[in-house]
Amino acid sequence: MKQQNHKIYGLILIALVFSFGCKRALDIDPTTSYSGSNFWTEPPQATAALYGAYTVLQGAMGPGSVLYGEGRADNVVLNPLALSSQTLNLLTNNLNSSLPVTSWNNFYRVINQCNLILKNTLEMKNKGLYSSKMADYNSVRGQAFAMRAFCYFYMTRIWGKLPLVTEPFLDANQPVSIPRADTAAVYTQIQADLDSASLAPIPASYATAPATRAQFTMGAVNAMYMDFYMWRHQYTKALDISQKIMSNSLYSLASLYNASSTVDYNVNPELIDNTAYAQMFTKGFSTESIFEVDYNFAERATRSFLITVYGDLGFQPFFKASGYLSSKFTSTDLRSKINFDTNSGIMKFFEKSGFVRGTQDDKNIIVYRLADILLLRAEALNKTGDVPGAMALVNQIRKRAGAAVYTDASFAGLNTDQIEDIILDERARELCFEGKRWFDLVRTGKASKVMQPINGLTKPENYLWPISLTEIRLNPSLDQNSYYQ
Repeated sequence: MKQQNHKIYGLILIALVFSFGCKRALDIDPTTSYSGSNFWTEPPQATAALYGAYTVLQGAMGPGSVLYGEGRADNVVLNPLALSSQTLNLLTNNLNSSLPVTSWNNFYRVINQCNLILKNTLEMKNKGLYSSKMADYNSVRGQAFAMRAFCYFYMTRIWGKLPLVTEPFLDANQPVSIPRADTAAVYTQIQADLDSASLAPIPASYATAPATRAQFTMGAVNAMYMDFYMWRHQYTKALDISQKIMSNSLYSLASLYNASSTVDYNVNPELIDNTAYAQMFTKGFSTESIFEVDYNFAERATRSFLITVYGDLGFQPFFKASGYLSSKFTSTDLRSKINFDTNSGIMKFFEKSGFVRGTQDDKNIIVYRLADILLLRAEALNKTGDVPGAMALVNQIRKRAGAAVYTDASFAGLNTDQIEDIILDERARELCFEGKRWFDLVRTGKASKVMQPINGLTKPENYLWPISLTEIRLNPSLDQNSYYQ
């Protein structure tokens, strides 16, 4: 890859691997390159550019979201037969700035695409091009604000301070010298973008069910607000926003356990593929999904590459399920039969029978779903003193899985920190392998407690990742995170 491909503002001409869109959810071909004066002259072009931003987001999230969210945590262990020095570095906490995963380039590509949309749609509106299509204008801009907020929020949890870029770069060879803004400024930008998306207003839904799950909606913005408030320990705000998500009729928990069912999944494990819960991961777009990154091999040959990091299907992925995670599941908890096989292979995203690696490695990456929000709300309730309310939400998730619920007596007398550990254990069971665990440990201040016995992690400054050496070479105003200097 040429050096210029790593500049923080990204390329406008996206590499071919990122030129495919998510056709099954979006009905206009995406655009990620612009030439001449005949672009930005009609609203459908801006919509195509928006879909191009979703296309670039595919490249940023698959499978990188797994490495960022799971690779340094305790849900996974290294597959001893996998040939990946990078994943070994993550699991042993030996990060360095030469690892490819330390580059934020793909996220800044998304941001540059969003900046182009926001700049040019405003100019189009001022020219009267949206005079009779203000709903389209608000939708495109609202989604661009939401996507930019998502990228900055995702990155600041990984690298901390960030260069804040809110104007598009048009020349891929343009010199860049932009210092990192502190996290307070980054948080201010994220809040402003979320607020702008809300005020646009961003749509509540789209024409099709897949589009409603694969594009930013008001529900997805509220889920991001929730994540953001919890990261900043603003529990009252988190409780207010989560109530809006819970009352949204678009979202309901996917079914899994049925007490009256006579199906024995121990005898016929492949039958679990027929449950709505399993199909949330294998097919996507469930009623539980709030926002997911959509991939489609059959129509546009896009892949999430989850099969390279998970699975046990006749080849060697990077990770297996850790024994520590496996031990958290009771024998009645059906999630264990979905999450991994008897050889600790991670099977959550793949059909238990009939999976074809060559054409089915396009499983969506679920960013937010209702169970995630309910368990975050449980954390907020616990922090604000409502332990019964918190445990009721935990029990709602456990009952759906067929696991025994907690009785009042089982948590009576436990302090806030102990209740939080129960909730985090439930999040580990429910959301394992979905790129949440590392952020959960850092957010709650438990990363060292959990990971020190595993890989020696002890210093909070080590929670941040190093910044890619390539990025530092291309932007002389960047400083490296202190732990890696």
